Amino acid sequence: MLEPYLFARYVDGGRGEVVGGVREYDCWGLSCAVRQELLGLPPLPDAGVISRHRLRESAKSYRVYADLLPDGPPMPGALAAVMSGQLCTHVGVVLELDGMLAVLEINPKSGCRWLRIADFERTYYRVKYHADRDLREQVFGRAS
Repeated sequence: MLEPYLFARYVDGGRGEVVGGVREYDCWGLSCAVRQELLGLPPLPDAGVISRHRLRESAKSYRVYADLLPDGPPMPGALAAVMSGQLCTHVGVVLELDGMLAVLEINPKSGCRWLRIADFERTYYRVKYHADRDLREQVFGRAS
């Protein structure tokens, strides 16, 4: 299930292109692909530049996504946004793995990996979670 993503290579601006038989992603590209391909969630609209080398433009794009995807608790399909002040510097996607919540991420140093929520939050100083409005209703509506 996760193998195609776990063997991916980090490339800034990567959106899943296959180069030499290996898929290439940056953190945004991986998160979007997993949400769509693995979880069957609708694609997020294009809100502009998302790049670790263009943080000001990325911050503007993040604000658009933060308005579309409200803050809330971690749940499968939610984006895990790593914050530095008002800047989102990294994202991952929340999955349920081995009966627990974890974040799948990719970065230049570690490559693609998953971390339990607590480990992800210990790795990064401040994390916010954003889930689709209808996803929240599906998850919390079942519990009611």
